[in-house]
Formats: sequence, C-alpha cells, structure tokens
Amino acid sequence: MASAVGELKRLLAEFNSRYGASMSAIVSRSGIPIAWVTPQGTPMENFAALSATLLGASEVIYSGVNKPPPNRVVVESNDGILVVAGLGQKAFVVAMFQTNAPEIFEGIEKISAAIMDVLKGPG
Repeated sequence: MASAVGELKRLLAEFNSRYGASMSAIVSRSGIPIAWVTPQGTPMENFAALSATLLGASEVIYSGVNKPPPNRVVVESNDGILVVAGLGQKAFVVAMFQTNAPEIFEGIEKISAAIMDVLKGPG
C-alpha cells in the first residue's frame, strides 16, 4: 500500500500544480485521510473528518428528497472554493482553490479517474 499512497500523493501534487489547488486530499468515507498534499500545519484529521461530514450530509439531504446523491459538493467563499467529489463507496477527493475557474471541475474529473485507477490496483 505504501507505493499506492506514494502514487496518490504524486497525482495530488501534479493536480495542485496544474489546476491551482492550494491543497488536496483523498479521504475515506469515514473521514480517515489516505493521501494528501497540503500546506504544513494543516490539521489533516479535522479537515478530513469535516469534509466527510459535508459530503455525507449532502447525500442525506438528497436522499431525503428522493434524488440520487450529488456527484460533488461545492462551497464558495470570498477567498476561494472547496470541492468534495465522491470516488465510489469508500473514498472521496477534496480540494481547495483560490478561484472558481471552470477548468477546476475538469481537473476534479481527471484526478478522480486517475485516483480510481490507483485504488483499483493491478489487474
């Protein structure tokens, strides 16, 4: 698994650089950080757990109105944007950006596919 985590971190670093994310992480649905590229001092356990809560709460809201779960949750502020996107039943990717440029959503789609390939493993 160590080599998979290394590959995930490499993908996240490349993603951050290409799409201007200030931080990104792959987190289990239960809120456990799997791999991340964040500024030093980021409280990763809190960030991961709260991101999982945000995604889970959004899924419950949609379920309560008989809609399929959201593909992603987007939170905007004056200082940037947070995007949380599911990676199947067990994990999700979360990233923060300084801008709400349309290409960040393309980047989320691409990194999600690349992460899924690594998580599936060989075979």
